[in-house]
Amino acid sequence: MTPIEIIIPPESILSPSKNSAVVGGNVETSQRIVDLILKPFGVVAASQGTMNNFLFGNSKVSYYETIGGGSGAGKDFHGTTGQVHMTNTRITDVEHLEHKYPVILKNFAIR
Repeated sequence: MTPIEIIIPPESILSPSKNSAVVGGNVETSQRIVDLILKPFGVVAASQGTMNNFLFGNSKVSYYETIGGGSGAGKDFHGTTGQVHMTNTRITDVEHLEHKYPVILKNFAIR
């Protein structure tokens, strides 16, 4: 548990200036940062190094869900299935989804 120091240069993608236009993007950046921090230690991070998103909507409703890709396996262990890193969020219950949005979910499974 030796602490490490992470140096973030000013006015970089991780420390934008006050005048920078900042929008979404944390879904890619945060996943890659975790991968990069864990790599020197020889541990496994996200299998994809990204976060998938599913969204739909119109002028009346909007829906956004993160979709995980699991984590990779190592020499002595299996990888995990499902949500990791930024995607470690609660998945919307099917009943809630169908009640609140004009959709019917036909299949919900881990591939």
